[in-house]
Amino acid sequence: MNQDEQNKNIALQKTYIPEENSKRITSLRFLLIVLVVFIHNNFTVESIAESIENGGADILFVQNAFGKWIQLFITQGIARCAVPLFFLFAAYLQGVKNDDYRTLIKKKTKSLFMPFIIWTAIYGFYFAGLKLIVLKIAPQFIQNPQSTALSWAPIDWIHKIFGYKLKENGELELPGFAYQFWFIRDLIILIVISPVLKFCIKKFPIGFFILITILFLGQLQLYFIAEQALFFYCMGLYWAFFDFQLFKLIDKITWFESAGLFLFTFIVAHVFYNGKGIFYWFMVLSACIIFLKISKTIVIKEKNFNLAQYLAGFSFFLFAIHTPLLNEWLKKLWLHFFPMKNTFFSLFEYFGVAFLNICIGTGSGIVMKKIFPKLFYILIGGRK
Repeated sequence: MNQDEQNKNIALQKTYIPEENSKRITSLRFLLIVLVVFIHNNFTVESIAESIENGGADILFVQNAFGKWIQLFITQGIARCAVPLFFLFAAYLQGVKNDDYRTLIKKKTKSLFMPFIIWTAIYGFYFAGLKLIVLKIAPQFIQNPQSTALSWAPIDWIHKIFGYKLKENGELELPGFAYQFWFIRDLIILIVISPVLKFCIKKFPIGFFILITILFLGQLQLYFIAEQALFFYCMGLYWAFFDFQLFKLIDKITWFESAGLFLFTFIVAHVFYNGKGIFYWFMVLSACIIFLKISKTIVIKEKNFNLAQYLAGFSFFLFAIHTPLLNEWLKKLWLHFFPMKNTFFSLFEYFGVAFLNICIGTGSGIVMKKIFPKLFYILIGGRK
């Protein structure tokens, strides 16, 4: 074997993703987006009160403790593993592929930055441009006509697009046009600074792990990215660099142990700490363990995996389209016919709107892929 062949084999080894890992990651992609949909369709007394303060409508919402805990269990419990796992998987795949920095930036410009710009422009036109058009044609239908995009300062545009604006409690607000795109924003930043993160992991693996763990569990404000984004992204890089068998380690944990750990941390976090603090993040970690274990049950049966693999191709589209427009219009339409006058109707809205959101969002992606395949792939960053 000559030197060129040896170098080629080394390169292939560096970019080889074990089939088991690839299949198990793929099996979770759509399921995790479904969890994100439930996170974003979650009426609570607090969220309605906050909406009213910001000029929103006063919505009828009657729910007892039973309904509250069901929503808590899903939206503020098990579903909170979705975004962390996406950061973990993204970094792991990046680390295993090991592209040079120029190639990496070129790829991510197409798969992340361009969809971020396109979808932000779409939602920006709806929230800002469309209002200006209607104001010219039928001003009687516009509330607060004095507040338009023409009156926004540069800092307002930054907030609408990127979300960098501090709340009164010190937390960063989400992007105003499409709040779910904070994930793409933070992932882009992490990819850009990934050479620094890789250097720290390779040179100071233990010390750097301790540092990011303290930042994560202590929720020390970083201002430019979320603490969970940095932690789980770095964990993905650790996974790739040191090639430890994450799924095999997870599989050794029994269902009784993983479920028990989640229930314990969930109860402690929400009963004693109001859904905040270190127990909340231990709850998130335990939820991650549960879904990493679920991936094995999906890939074992070929039919289940084939369905999960097919739906995974529409996961980014559902992520991008499910909110704010689709989710908000579905809620308005639903509440017109089924007001949340008791616990049954409150839970009916919670599951019903989420179900419609998932079906309509995914269905529109399937239709677009068949009719306008080029446009579909542009909107999802060229993902297959």
